[in-house]
Amino acid sequence: MEMTLDRPPPETGDPLDLDPTLQPGESGYFAGEWLEYQHDCGRRFESAYAGTLVRRWEGWAVWECTRDVAAAAVTDQEAARRHWRAVYEAQGVTEPKLSRTLDADVCPMAWDGDVIVVDRRALGEDAEYLRIEPNERGRYVVMGGLWTWEEVPVDAADTVHGTVTV
Repeated sequence: MEMTLDRPPPETGDPLDLDPTLQPGESGYFAGEWLEYQHDCGRRFESAYAGTLVRRWEGWAVWECTRDVAAAAVTDQEAARRHWRAVYEAQGVTEPKLSRTLDADVCPMAWDGDVIVVDRRALGEDAEYLRIEPNERGRYVVMGGLWTWEEVPVDAADTVHGTVTV
C-alpha cells in the first residue's frame, strides 16, 4: 500500500449509501474513513477488506474476517504509523511528544500468537490493551464497534484484501 506525505487526512463523513439488502451473515468489502481519499471527484480507499457483516453499531458495519485479512489490517495499521511518524517528523515534532502523539492517533497493533493486540495505553482507557481473539470459526472482528467501518464497492479500493463468498 502506498501512502503519500502530502495528502491531508480525510474528514470524517457520513457512511456511504449502504446496500440495504446486505444483512448480517452476508459478505462484503469494508473500509474506514482513515483509508479514504478524494479522486476524480469521488471517494476512493487505499484498502478494503473482505468479510462478513456481523451486525451494525451506530449505523457502522461490524464485520468478521479470516486471519489473512486480519493480518492485512494489522499490516496496514503499521504502515499508517510509519506514514504519520514521517509526517510528524517533517512538522518538527520530536520525542517524546512524537511517540505519544502517534500512539494516540494510530494505536500500535501486533500479533501475539493467534491474537491481535492493540496498545491503547496512549488513550488512557481502563483496559490498556485490547486483545482480539479469533471466534469459534477462527474469524476476527477487527476493531468492530470501535472503528467506523462501512461497506464499500470493491472497485473503489486500490488494494483489496481477501475475497467475498457469495
